[in-house]
This record gives sequence, structure tokens and C-alpha cells, in this order.
Amino acid sequence: MKHALALALFAAAVAHGAEPAALPALPKAVSSFGAAEAGGYLYVYGGHAGKTHNYDTQTVLGTFHRLKLDGGAKWEELPGGPKAQGLNLVSNKGSIYRAGGMQPRNAPGEEPDNHSLTECARFDPKTNKWEPLPALPAGRSSHEIAVAGDKLVIVGGWNMKGKGNGVEWHDTALVLDLTAKKPEWKSVPQPFKRRALAAVALGSKVYAIGGLTAEGGDSRVDIFDTETGKWSEGPDLPGNARAAFSPAACVVNGRLVANTNDGAVHRLTAKGDTWEKVGTSEKKRMVARLVPWGDSRAVLVGGAGADSLEVLTVK
Repeated sequence: MKHALALALFAAAVAHGAEPAALPALPKAVSSFGAAEAGGYLYVYGGHAGKTHNYDTQTVLGTFHRLKLDGGAKWEELPGGPKAQGLNLVSNKGSIYRAGGMQPRNAPGEEPDNHSLTECARFDPKTNKWEPLPALPAGRSSHEIAVAGDKLVIVGGWNMKGKGNGVEWHDTALVLDLTAKKPEWKSVPQPFKRRALAAVALGSKVYAIGGLTAEGGDSRVDIFDTETGKWSEGPDLPGNARAAFSPAACVVNGRLVANTNDGAVHRLTAKGDTWEKVGTSEKKRMVARLVPWGDSRAVLVGGAGADSLEVLTVK
């Protein structure tokens, strides 16, 4: 490698004699789904398994699976939930959290009837059960969720109100303190209206990365400090605005890493003042997920028309 901090793909890991076992494909090709890592397992929930922009009760999933990352050869099916896409998962202290999402209520061939959900839940791998959490104040989908400390933070998204009722873009973020005796979602003014973005927590801060506005793609990065409740701006995501649509991002070895739909892999510098390109994904993916795997790897999962998993290794 050219430098010790380069991000290499699976092929590069092979070239260095560190060939990881190939991970099995997703149970079904899916996009706009939720994914998270906890306890050495990759969890995936819901998503869209049909043609782009064609949503109905048959093409949006409510299934829930997990795969052991180290040596796992088969996906394990877990108790599912409401059919939903346009949501993500996040883990905290071994549990998995989901919130909201978009659910179509029209049968195939019928006029679209898409609704953003308010339901939130936590999955406990020890009991193998979901338990309800306080519902969102309003329906939200195409948003992002992150966890900073013991605070769940939701940013961006919109509220799809069903056939003939239009949509409402959210201009507030939501915070849920998981340590509270009676957790309640608190609204925080948000200096943007974006959806199809990524959100990742690094320390006490949540980075809202890229996405779409009503006018089109937006490479902007906004940073929410959960301790002060204040927002600041970070360096824009590199590339054109179209590439910023629904980026996949996570933290690897204490650094923020993002994969854009043009295949570029970028990492935020230690100072947080700019992005550096550190690789290119083998497959260009839209509406995929990037999940950390230990201290030196990440897994690029799914995306439109894809059921494969791609391993990225940090060296």
C-alpha cells in the first residue's frame, strides 16, 4: 500500500496475505434498509426489494436477519416487524434500535399510498424479542438514526401522509435519552431540510452527511453536539451533489468513513477539517449501508439491485 492509513478493498486484503472469508449474500437483494453491528453480528431489517420507485405491499419488507461476521456461513431469521423502508438500525449496549420508516399500503398495480411511520422499538438479542419505545411525534422516513452515548438522535427525513395528502419535510431533529425513567422524544431545531442522508455518531457529536433537498442532491455536512444542543458545519462531502444522495457511512477505528454512490470511499481527517479519498468500492451502490467490523474493517451491504457484501479493510 502507498500509505499506512489507506482504505483497501477485499482484493487488497488478499494481496497482503490477509484473505478474509467471503461473506454470504443477503437473503434478498434490498435497498433503503436498516443495518447495524452488535456483538459480532450484522443485523439487517426491512427495505425495498422491488423496482426503483415502485413501492407496494409486496416489495417492501418487514423481515429481520442477522449474520455472524466472523465465520458465519448462513443468515439467521429473527422476529420481524412492520414492513418499512427508508429507515436504519443502530446498536447500543448490545440492543438494536429502529424508528419510523415508510410503509406502502397499496397492493401491486394500485395507486401509491405511502405512509411514514411513528413506531419505534428495541430488539434484545438475549430474549429474541422487540419491545416498544415511545412513538415519534410525527411520521418520519428517509431519515437517519444515530446513538451518541445513551442518546438516540434522529435527523432529516420527511413525513409521507398517504395517497393525496402530500409530504412534509422535517426541520427538527429528535433526541431520546435512553437513561431516563420515562424516555420522551425531544425536538431540536435543525438547520436544514434533507432526506436520504447518512448520520454517524463520533463521540458526543452526530454528523448528518449529504442527502437530498427539495431542489436535489446536497453535499453538506452538519454536526449536532448532543452535549450543548448546538449545530455546526463540517466540510462538504467530496464529489458532485448527485454522488451525495444516500451515502453509506460508519466509524472505523475512531474515524468517520463514507462511501458515495459513485463508488468513492472518503474518510474525515483526524482534525475534522476535510475529507480524504482512501479507496473506491468494487461495486457502485445506491442506498446501501456501511457497517463497522471490529477495529480495522467495515462491510458495505446491499444497495439497489445488490445482495452482495463487500469487505473494506483499514491498514
